[in-house]
Amino acid sequence: MLVLLPAIVALVLILWTRQAAISLAAAVVTGVLLIHEFALSPSLRALFETHLFPIFQSPWTISAIVFTLTLGAFATLLEQGGGFRVILQRFITTENKDHSQKRLLFGVYGLGLLCFFDGLANAVLLGRVARPLADSLRISRQFLAYLIDSTSACVACVAFISTWIATQLSLIGEGVKESTIVQSPTELFFASIPANPYCLLTLILIPLVIMRSWHLGPMKKAKPIELESDFRSEESINDKAHARTALIPLAALVISLPGLIYLWQDGETWSWKNAFSSNGVPYAMTAAGLVALAVAALLFPKSKRSEIPKHMIDGAASLLPALVILIFAWALGSVFKELGTAKMLSQLLGNSVSINLLPLAIFLLGAMTSFLTGTSWGTMGLLMPIVVPLAINLGADASTLPLVIGAVFGGAVFGDHCSPFSDTTIVSALAAGCSPSSHVATQLPYAGIAAAFASLAYLLMAFSIPAAAATGIAAIGMGALVLTRPPQAHS
Repeated sequence: MLVLLPAIVALVLILWTRQAAISLAAAVVTGVLLIHEFALSPSLRALFETHLFPIFQSPWTISAIVFTLTLGAFATLLEQGGGFRVILQRFITTENKDHSQKRLLFGVYGLGLLCFFDGLANAVLLGRVARPLADSLRISRQFLAYLIDSTSACVACVAFISTWIATQLSLIGEGVKESTIVQSPTELFFASIPANPYCLLTLILIPLVIMRSWHLGPMKKAKPIELESDFRSEESINDKAHARTALIPLAALVISLPGLIYLWQDGETWSWKNAFSSNGVPYAMTAAGLVALAVAALLFPKSKRSEIPKHMIDGAASLLPALVILIFAWALGSVFKELGTAKMLSQLLGNSVSINLLPLAIFLLGAMTSFLTGTSWGTMGLLMPIVVPLAINLGADASTLPLVIGAVFGGAVFGDHCSPFSDTTIVSALAAGCSPSSHVATQLPYAGIAAAFASLAYLLMAFSIPAAAATGIAAIGMGALVLTRPPQAHS
């Protein structure tokens, strides 16, 4: 049972300190000491020579670090360029003279889907842009916070082009290393998308809630406030070039990433399947990120180009804490492999846990862990190195392993929405202009509904219903629940 001690140390410290990086680092040190029977000198050498420095010898891990930092800088340039602000203002101030609430909310939701590249930047950007508009239309700031928070992490988690993807692929890759699974991390990620019903159902629930103006539980008591500022700024509306500062760099990212992956593939026979499973993916991801960043810099407003280096540094630096978590998650995975943690767990569980029910159990465990700790990346970093090898030892193959991977991602995002300790929860509330406590209270019922129907989807998957069909059935049930409710007014 000592092989479980590093995981226990990580979980206890995360709950106590709310610091995922420190907690994972402590777990790594604990594991190394266990391996070397608490001999300090061999443990210190092994910590660096076996578990930390080898991390940086893999193209996947190097690309994860560079791509994440690059997209952090890219997201900040797009935010500071003002393009999304102009898009939303023009969407509201043209054609519809009444500035309807639903049009604004659907516009914010649409821009949230468009800002797929980073969850935190998504929340900050949309909160700042939409808050005065929501105030003018008497939409509560709690409802706006729910909208931007529920869109941001979910779309970043399932989008192939985001600051999350390099981390997700690297965690998957480390999990299947030395196994008989022949599918690449990229193929497993795509297969896990329909097996991530929580994120998908949340993205489906949002437009349903907007359409029915469904104020659930504490959201009924959330009141709008008066407009703080005139959102119809002549400077922003008349500067037609600003919209291009967002749309063209996004187009460059969306086109260059799959294009470079295709061009970078190995072998004589070229195909998309071969491209996404080739060794060229990490190099193509890094190159695409740099291309998109260069385009964003070139299209940045001329009057503010002297600020580009500062914004790039700030954007990259904002993701350094997440990368520290990732590095220690990689090291912890290496420690788990040497300890044989997954093999020990599979022997302990034996036949008591069916592989069919494992995704549901992992989703619930991930949701609880992320809610109590407030960290989605920390939850992924803690669970993925354990549950992927565990699932393989229990008999998971290329068809069932994506269910486990999707369950880890979905469970991690649940806490990203609902935990009062989550950085995304806090940032979404502050960007929308409401208190974090009121945001948590008003968003939790909606997240609970998505989680309940996600659990239903995993139950259906346990009966061998394909993930896409199970998620679709859950979506129909959730849609019926919302659409049968009588419509309400926002104010």
